[in-house]
Amino acid sequence: MAVFGFHRPKIGQRQIGWNSCECCKSHDAAPPLVSSTMLKIAHRGASAHAPENTLAAFRLAVEMGAKFIETDLQLTRDAKIVAMHDATVDRTTNGRGRISKMSLVELRGLDAGVKFLSVDGKSYKGERVPTLDEILEFAKTSEVTFYLELKETQGWGFEQSLVGALRRAGAVDRVVIISFDAEVLSTVKRIAPELTTGFLCEKPSVQLIEKATAIGAKQFLPRADRITPEIIAAAHGANLLVVVWTVNEIEDMRTVAAMGVDGIISDYPDRLNELPE
Repeated sequence: MAVFGFHRPKIGQRQIGWNSCECCKSHDAAPPLVSSTMLKIAHRGASAHAPENTLAAFRLAVEMGAKFIETDLQLTRDAKIVAMHDATVDRTTNGRGRISKMSLVELRGLDAGVKFLSVDGKSYKGERVPTLDEILEFAKTSEVTFYLELKETQGWGFEQSLVGALRRAGAVDRVVIISFDAEVLSTVKRIAPELTTGFLCEKPSVQLIEKATAIGAKQFLPRADRITPEIIAAAHGANLLVVVWTVNEIEDMRTVAAMGVDGIISDYPDRLNELPE
């Protein structure tokens, strides 16, 4: 997910229709319901203030009032699931190489905080790449819902391993599985129909809204600067929540909120607090 800015559009209406997580109650047989709740989602944690996809960023997001956190999942060589956006460790750690070629022990030996430059001078040296189990434990103790982004299919068994971990942790109702890959989401729903899923896209269209509903998604997550009132209305008509990414300027947050989106993903969860509930 990248960061975007755009011009102020017309005002729309916010609606809701979820199915399984704590804030997703089923409305499949009914028309969408109007909701006054804006989902304020911390992108990779409070990633503007702490190293992305680390427990430090997740903790800070919660301290800033976040009830929803987005993070990215990757699979190691020894089939362990960890939080990292890129396919390699180069950008965010002091190591080099592809995650799929590294063991969990090798990954845990890397520093995921040393490269982060904090505006207040705080050091995050020593932060480790978190595992899925650590994320789920954090979600439980902090009472937050995680948006877990899955990349393109990473090999046989990835989705099965994820669902198994979620069920063992009793976390099925504390996550939303999101992806740009419709096949990945279809596989997740086939294994665990009770999970809530969301379809990410760069260029929203009526065709992609239809695809989202066809694969059983309950959320539609388009790029923020491509959203229009017409797309929002079409998604709501299909009983989909509309959650946009990645919005960091307060004026842009107000713009998409006025259009009627149901949620905003941002690197600055503290700025999201300036929006009404």
